[in-house]
Amino acid sequence: MDERAQTGRWGEQIAAAVMIGRGWEVLERNWRPPAGAQAERGEPARGELDLILRAPEGYVICEVKTRTTADCGHPFEAIDEQKIRSLRRLTGEWTSGCGLRPGPVRIDAVAITGTPTGFTYEQLEGVG
Repeated sequence: MDERAQTGRWGEQIAAAVMIGRGWEVLERNWRPPAGAQAERGEPARGELDLILRAPEGYVICEVKTRTTADCGHPFEAIDEQKIRSLRRLTGEWTSGCGLRPGPVRIDAVAITGTPTGFTYEQLEGVG
């Protein structure tokens, strides 16, 4: 695993630990659509949901962005409209594929900046 992927996995571990500390349950990590799944226009479905959680208020899909420094901008800057559309599409694929009862599903974003010896954690609720 390259350094960038390791940084991302570390950030996802931090985000999951924070949410578990709140009493949330991690249902899935790094969920991808099953092989052969088709997107809306008949293309192969692509993408990943970093964390899928059950919170007291419903299900939460969490996009985690991690940076070791702010040199390349704030992590939230990487979550643009195209990314939000992709998260919505993937969320729909996940909910329909696992047969969940209808209920609230929220998309949150987490930004982690720093290293294991010192970092900041920010969470925005309902970005999508």
